[in-house]
Amino acid sequence: MKYFAAVFLSLLFYSNLWSQNTLLKNQDHEINKALDVLKSYKEFKTASIAFLVLDVNSGETLAELNSFTSLKPASTQKLFTTAAALELLGSDYRFETRIEYSGTIDSLSKTLHGDIYITGSSDPSLGSEHFEQTKRHQFLNQWVKAIKETGIKNIDGRIIADAGILPDDNIPPSWSWINIGNYFGAAPNGLTIFDNLYRIHFTTATIGSSTQITKTDPYIPGLSFENHSKAAHIWYDKSNIFGAPYTYHRVVKGELPANKKNFKVKGALPDPAYLAAYILDSLLTNEDISISGEPTTNRLTKINSNKTLIHTTLSPTLNDIVYQTNQKSINLFAEHLLLETALNRGIPPETEIALDSLISFWANKGMDTQGLILYDGSGLSQYNAINAQQMVFLLKYMKTQSTEFPSFERSLSIAGKTGTLEFMFKNTPSQDLLIAKSGTIDNVKAYAGYTKTKSGRDIAFYIMINNYTGKTSLTTKRIETLLNAITKSNF
Repeated sequence: MKYFAAVFLSLLFYSNLWSQNTLLKNQDHEINKALDVLKSYKEFKTASIAFLVLDVNSGETLAELNSFTSLKPASTQKLFTTAAALELLGSDYRFETRIEYSGTIDSLSKTLHGDIYITGSSDPSLGSEHFEQTKRHQFLNQWVKAIKETGIKNIDGRIIADAGILPDDNIPPSWSWINIGNYFGAAPNGLTIFDNLYRIHFTTATIGSSTQITKTDPYIPGLSFENHSKAAHIWYDKSNIFGAPYTYHRVVKGELPANKKNFKVKGALPDPAYLAAYILDSLLTNEDISISGEPTTNRLTKINSNKTLIHTTLSPTLNDIVYQTNQKSINLFAEHLLLETALNRGIPPETEIALDSLISFWANKGMDTQGLILYDGSGLSQYNAINAQQMVFLLKYMKTQSTEFPSFERSLSIAGKTGTLEFMFKNTPSQDLLIAKSGTIDNVKAYAGYTKTKSGRDIAFYIMINNYTGKTSLTTKRIETLLNAITKSNF
């Protein structure tokens, strides 16, 4: 009897599975038709495509292709990091940067016999150009004002930037040499400042001629360049900056637009914490506060002192940081949030350990994490791999189970309106309705998000295309047509 019962249950299971697969293959609806068209394009002959469309309320799969195949997600991977950060930290979470001093203040001579510390909290937003409250460097004026209010006129010591909340080397190990000198490869720092980027100003002349570097903004003491870039018949930056963290020699290669007087290229700061100390030292000196020692960092001095608080700078809320992370696809912010989730769970803030913790977090939510291979928190690494089932699980979980969904939803770009979707879906059924996070690296294009069908279904979708040929802009248009078919569907 047990044998026949087992056989019956097996037949029932495979019958249901066969029925579902048959239903998916035979559904003669707009999505599958559009998917068949997309697969037929010659630029996808060598490509791997993963696609999944799910009704988030019923759990019904409406369309599927290779949804268990792990592929490179590019920046859609930021959704794994930002969603977990919202769940673990809460949308009202703020980072704190402290101005402190060690030693004692002589009230008669108004001399601090000790050091001024800038103590970082791994805040990714300090001095960032992406938030109204952090623009124009108001925090620097607040620091100077707070120090002056202590009565200090002389500092018998130094300005020390303490970034020790994070290890000194926080570049994800799998990032390539071509990434880490450029702004999109800026690594997290315990005292990140100004988005950990600087701008090189170039003057360019005729096509084929050498370019000239005129200045950097901000000024970085000791920074030197070996410039091999050439002027070319292009309108965009096609250069790369090479250089390791904490080193001050940079090599510039590639091409820049010809006949430009002040063309700007963004690079990654060599040592953000040192720059913070240097700038505060300069500002205090300009206020006639004498400082006996040179600005430095805790990485260089290795001093541990008792400190007295002078001032605290609060970051924008996590709600706003996640919004900027996903809207503008900021790698630096995503890496900071990955490490902050580790700190929050009492785990060492190191990339590999934090990623293991991130995978465990999603596994504990019920995600099947087989084939979920993460090498960073942002998707910049070429070694990351996820599958469509995992991404759509995340999207469904956030929409149906998370109290932080409003913040998560807000961070996604609106079709035809905001972020990376601003110029897509114009005058289509998806405009204003579809929201998503995009992902783009070399020969990889991906979109993850939500929309609503014509029939009223709430949809979570994901598409990844790896190793396509031809122009990225054309691949984007092909995907746009497919995603529009979801919104137009009426079943």
